[in-house]
Amino acid sequence: MDIGLFMASQPRIIAGGVASACLAAVMRFIVGPAIMIPTSVAVGLRGIVLQITILQAALPQAIVPFIFAREYNIHPAILSTSYVASNFEFN
Repeated sequence: MDIGLFMASQPRIIAGGVASACLAAVMRFIVGPAIMIPTSVAVGLRGIVLQITILQAALPQAIVPFIFAREYNIHPAILSTSYVASNFEFN
């Protein structure tokens, strides 16, 4: 079952509530790049390569984490919500 069918079968579009969706958005777009900056500088990345790693830290989540969450039943509804929210930011 892919992410679209899974989300269509859910009773609510935003799983876990608006607060957890907002927290997921903050974690994805602010905390992720904020952690990536000192980590990349520590390993010696500079210039355009540093900028690319910061951008990649803020990109939408991939579908593979959802597949694992669904397979092992570890909060797939919350992960699907964060996936959709992260994709709306870039469209």
